[in-house]
This record gives sequence, structure tokens and C-alpha cells, in this order.
Amino acid sequence: MCLARMRSHARASTSGASLASSPRVNHPLSSRSVRRIALRVARRPRAVVDDPESDAKDDALRGDEDLTRLWSNVDAQSDSVTRVAGNIASAVALVAGTTLGAGMLALPIVLRDAGFVPSTVVILACWAFFACSGLCVLEVNLGTMCALGRAGGVTFNALAERTLGSNGTKVATASYAFIHYALLVAYVQKVGELATEAFPTWPGGSNAASVAFTATMATFLYLASPAKIEKVNSVLFTGVIATFVPLLAVAAQSGSAENLLAVSDWSKTPATIPIIAVAFVYHQVVPVVATSLEGDKSRAQTAILLGTLIPALMFILWDAAVLGSVPVDSSATIDPIATLQAASPLTATLVRGFELFAVMTSFLGFGWGLAGYIADGLKTTEDDPLPWALALAPPLIFALTNPDVFLAALDSAGAFGVLVVFGMMPPVMAYRHRRARTECSIENDPAECLPVLQPALPGGDVALLVVFTLATAFVADETNGLIQSFIHR
Repeated sequence: MCLARMRSHARASTSGASLASSPRVNHPLSSRSVRRIALRVARRPRAVVDDPESDAKDDALRGDEDLTRLWSNVDAQSDSVTRVAGNIASAVALVAGTTLGAGMLALPIVLRDAGFVPSTVVILACWAFFACSGLCVLEVNLGTMCALGRAGGVTFNALAERTLGSNGTKVATASYAFIHYALLVAYVQKVGELATEAFPTWPGGSNAASVAFTATMATFLYLASPAKIEKVNSVLFTGVIATFVPLLAVAAQSGSAENLLAVSDWSKTPATIPIIAVAFVYHQVVPVVATSLEGDKSRAQTAILLGTLIPALMFILWDAAVLGSVPVDSSATIDPIATLQAASPLTATLVRGFELFAVMTSFLGFGWGLAGYIADGLKTTEDDPLPWALALAPPLIFALTNPDVFLAALDSAGAFGVLVVFGMMPPVMAYRHRRARTECSIENDPAECLPVLQPALPGGDVALLVVFTLATAFVADETNGLIQSFIHR
């Protein structure tokens, strides 16, 4: 809790010859890794250094510069060890790609009753809320890395164990698994639907397409290195943008301001929050972002804020494109996305392409996150095929046996799982982390972590209380609604 483990490690890495200054690393490497994480301390300004001698000199010249990162990612595959700086653009793409997905596909259907203006306000409010909760996760993640003395392999379960205790960890485990399984079910089911829409004669129909998709993605995730997964995710995210931009242009031609602003019912906005909440789930990749960016809090904050803002703006534009193309006098039962697809063959192709890329980027993030989480719980590694089977086989089976479960899965995940795990728990974990950090009162901090681990979310305990209260109030309201509906059956 008080960074003791990190301190003992830091004494070895910051005094004398550091790991990056040695000519070769003999530590065993995971077959899934392409680089070794060397725990060390870095200060600003630091350039990307390929010369070990220069890197060692930089460590020796310690003045009054601010700490920026907690370690260096180094390449240990070659004869010499060189630093591999994290790519912030890839980190932004990972956050944005994970955020974009099934929730976005369902937004126009759910938001139509509220109307464009009210739903836009809710989307921006949810963005601010989940950006704050993500910063809480980042703060606790960096602290846990220091407490455990390791850079990689820190899962949400480890964060909960360190800050919430055994009972809190059990709640986090159940809710985390529920969210991921529900969303993976939605993704698998959606891919089968998209395949049969595009290719009506697909052998075996939607079930066969879902099996093929899941098997392909599972094989890739299991065999590929983290660096390769990030690169593929960036390519898929590029596909999302490449189909989204022309889709907006085409939709604008058939849309009108009259259609867009025809409905404005603020009383319907609470019902939109569960699906919007699902659309902003990205927290499971925060540890990956923190690791790839070398524990640099400032760069990780930027990745989270930009990586969530981009999808938020896309949600608003997507909502406008779809709702603007639906006639004012149309029936409330009309599917607005189907209406947009029917506008032209080009529009139908763009919608399907956009949906497919969005689902694939999210499937990568959620499948990767859940398998790592299960591996951590089983005390094994991601080299073991069992966590991958436990992560991806159940959603496939459920999707095959429960067709048309797409919206139901999203609504269930959003109303409870998302708002409990990524709404209520992050501020509580951040609060406990800050208390533990204060109790340490380290005057002589050999690990030199504490200056880096200042709160990632500004506003002190008041900000944490606001985030927790908002999430708790909505979960309580949803729970009361379910109880009332059960009583009055």
C-alpha cells in the first residue's frame, strides 16, 4: 500500500548501473511481449534516447526537473537495450476504438424519443462523467503499479484488491465480468446480423458468421503480441473514420433541420442513460495505456480525454445524421438506422462498414481486457489458452442461443454493470488510494513515485464525491424502477 515494494526495486534501479545501461537483459520474456518493461525514474525534460550511455548520464544529472514517467519501456530483443517511447496517438486510438462500438450503433434508436438537443446534452454530460471516472482509474492504476513494483500486468482486479478489500473485490469481479460478457454477446450477435444483411446467402446464416468472427478474433488475440494488437486496432479505427466521414456527408443530403429538431422531450432523457453509459466504456484499457506510455500521468490523461472526446463528438454527429433523415411524421416504430440505410445502396454499404469496424475495435478491447482479467483471477498468464476460452466461448454460445438480444444486453450492461464498476467504484478506489498515500508520509521516497502520483482528477474529494453520488443515484433509481415493475406485474 505504501510503495514499499517499489522502493526496494527503485534502490537497485536508480543507484549504480540501471537496467537500461546494461548491455543485455537476461530476464525471461513472455512470448506475447516484444519489449521488456524496465522500472525506473524519469524526469523532464527527457528525449527519446537510444544511447545507453546518454541515458545513464541523464539519470545522473538530477536537478529540480519535474518527474514525468515512472519507468522506461525498453527493447530487449536486440543485443543492446534501447528505450521504446510510448506512442500517444496509438493510445488515443486504443481508447477511442474501444469506446466506439455497439452502444453507438444503438444510440439513434434509443435517443429518438428524447430528440436531438436533449440527447446531445446527455451525451456531453456522460462524456464528462466517464472521463472523470477514467482519470480515477488511471490514478489508482499508477499507484498500484508502484505499490506492486511492476509496470505491466496490473488489472482492474488488482486495483480493487488494493483499495476495496475482499468484499469490494467480489462485487467488482462480478460486475466487471457481467459487463464484458453482456457486451461481447452483443458484439457477436451484431456481427452475425451484419454478415447476413450484406451476404444473404452466407453459408450457415448468422450463426455461422458469428462463429467464424469469434474464432478469427480469438485466434488473433491469443497469438498476437500487445504491440501487434495495438497496430491492428489503429488500422480498424482508421476504417471507422474512413466510413464515418462519407456516411455523414451522404446522410446530410437527405437530412433536414426540421426533422432533426422536431422532437424535444427532456422527460425521456433518463431512459437514454444506460445505452449512452455503455457507449463510453473504455476503462479496461486504461492499464494498457498507462503501461504503453511508461507511467507518464500527463500523457495518459491526454490519451483518455482525447480518446473519449472523439467518440463523444462522433456520437453527436451520428445521432444528427440518423435522426435528421427520419421524416417528422414517420411512425415511432420505424427503425431510424434502417431508414438511413434505405436511402441508397452507397449509404447501406457505408452503414454496414461503419458498424463492422466499430464492433471489431470494441471486440478487441473487451476480449483482451476480459481474458487478462480472467488470467489474473486464475493466477495464470495470457499465454494460457484457458482464459481466452472462458472469455470468448460463453458469449458466443449465449448469442447463438438467444437471438435478438442486442439491445437487451446493452441496456442491462449499462444500467447496472457499467455504472457500478466504472461509475461508483473508481471514485471510491481513488479516495482509498489517496488516504493510503497520505498515511505513508514518505519524506525520503527512494522510488520517487509520489510527485508523479498526484491526483489525476482535479477537484479533490469533492470531485470524487460528485462522481460517486451521480452514479449511485442513477443505479438506485434504476433498481427502484425494476422493483416497482416487478411488484405491479
